[in-house]
Amino acid sequence: MSSQIYRTDFPNQCRTHAIDGMTLIFHRPSGMTHFLDSPVPEMLALLGETPMSAAELSVSLCTRLEMPHDAEALAVVEARLAELIATGLVQAG
Repeated sequence: MSSQIYRTDFPNQCRTHAIDGMTLIFHRPSGMTHFLDSPVPEMLALLGETPMSAAELSVSLCTRLEMPHDAEALAVVEARLAELIATGLVQAG
């Protein structure tokens, strides 16, 4: 999964609101609302700035969150990307 490039239309096509430590996102194109917890909003923000691979996103995310980057971090990013693709918030390719 990590060699593919991922992109999102976040934040341009989304409305966001912070609620009790989570982020509520209304995705205009799909008409769906999502409640997201960290690190997903941070992932969307990074992909909104620059499309990138899962490996690049993992490094950028760990840097932003001041966390060590390792294989476990990459696995979490890949799992969250799969979920975001299923919801339509992220596109592969």
